[in-house]
Amino acid sequence: MDKSKSKKSIIKYAVCSVIGICIILYFVYQLVQMNSTPYKTEVVFEKDIQTTVSVTAFVVRDESYINTTHTSGTVVSIAEDGKRVSSGETVAVVFQDEESASVYAHINEIKSEIEYYKQLKNRVGVGTNAPSSYNNLIDETCISLILASRDGIDSDFDDTLIDFRNAVTARQLAVGETLSVEAKLSSLEAELVSLENATVKYNTVSSPNPGYYIGYVDGYESAISYSDVENVDCEKINGLIASEKQSTDNDVMGKLVDSFNWYILCNVPYNMSGDIVPGKTVKVNFPNSAVGQIKCTVVKKGDKEGDNVAVVLKCNIMNRDIANLRIEDIQIITEEYTGMKINNSAIREENGEKGVYVVRGNIVEFKKIEIISSDEEYSVIKTSNDSDFVKQYDTVIIEGVDLYDGKVIS
Repeated sequence: MDKSKSKKSIIKYAVCSVIGICIILYFVYQLVQMNSTPYKTEVVFEKDIQTTVSVTAFVVRDESYINTTHTSGTVVSIAEDGKRVSSGETVAVVFQDEESASVYAHINEIKSEIEYYKQLKNRVGVGTNAPSSYNNLIDETCISLILASRDGIDSDFDDTLIDFRNAVTARQLAVGETLSVEAKLSSLEAELVSLENATVKYNTVSSPNPGYYIGYVDGYESAISYSDVENVDCEKINGLIASEKQSTDNDVMGKLVDSFNWYILCNVPYNMSGDIVPGKTVKVNFPNSAVGQIKCTVVKKGDKEGDNVAVVLKCNIMNRDIANLRIEDIQIITEEYTGMKINNSAIREENGEKGVYVVRGNIVEFKKIEIISSDEEYSVIKTSNDSDFVKQYDTVIIEGVDLYDGKVIS
């Protein structure tokens, strides 16, 4: 009987001990949790930020047709689109058949090759740098060639292809490779003579006056008079953007842009037009074109019509890609600044001041912020040299509880 009681006492003691240990562990756990609450942080960085207005635009140029009596055959442009030509300059050639066009194109290719090898001939035997010095140049020109190919700008691709070829040739000369320049020149010159003796039937098309040449027409040349661009309203601009192409006469072989200035017509939401004022220079981005970003001057901002205002922008830059513009999606960049993007969940208020908690070592500090703009998820805050404000590379707490200035965390 004594043994039974003793056994029960031991079991009871053991159970109580286990319960006691569990209670102690629970309180220890709660204590640890109170002092080591998990926090989620994010490092903030400065970045260049743009405020943009995205709209559809209609491009107007001072265009006149180039007419010719040579209306049948294969047309090959001699002048590059967007290039300024003089009065009487040959801008295109009309071949009577495709074979003549092919021979003519091949003649021009051979002439370019002959010019290249003549320049190369003068470099053979001339002292060169160490071969290794050309490796980086080859790498750089190869990357430029790939980028030009991706961008789809033919003129850039042609230029970078020449640069790459020159870099490779320079290295070949540096390592002492024998380049048969004389033999290649002789072969090309003989081929040129043979081709030039062939019968190539063609007629030339000349520019009737000075201007920027464009070798095609798109049917919108007469959609609006160039002299009326600053008199447009929202309804007129909408009509231009929705208009259909018009057919042109068969004797039209291209066009000339007669004036330096060309215009972008668009309707801008009234509530987003505050920074668009006449006389101001703005940047315009063409996201769907190789044109990229260009500077324009605001020449007109109309009165409010419904929710929009008519805006006219002026530019005098002209090149091959700009010559292709007509009805385009554009982004008007109204403001550029440097700021820091921060998660809205990090923003708190302490003593009536908006700010965030940052972690420095194991100390929580409250830092003020000045919000520039916000959306549902993020805010852009102003950069500041004031030590009371958030700075670049600060570690900001975006998730956490029981936060206060000076708190020690582990």
